Amino acid sequence: MKAELILPIDCLKGMLRKDGYYFRMYKGKQIVQRCPTKWKDTPARKAAREKFAKTWGQRYKKH
Repeated sequence: MKAELILPIDCLKGMLRKDGYYFRMYKGKQIVQRCPTKWKDTPARKAAREKFAKTWGQRYKKH
């Protein structure tokens, strides 16, 4: 959705309040984006990270 913003809003940067959105400028246009959320560290996610590190982490180390 496109909207024309008035003067105090058209130059906002950062979070206005803690509602999960932030403002930024991109190529001269005002963008409103949802803030990124942190992933919950579940046992399955931790196991997947360890498996990835074991498989790929050792292959490219210079000896």
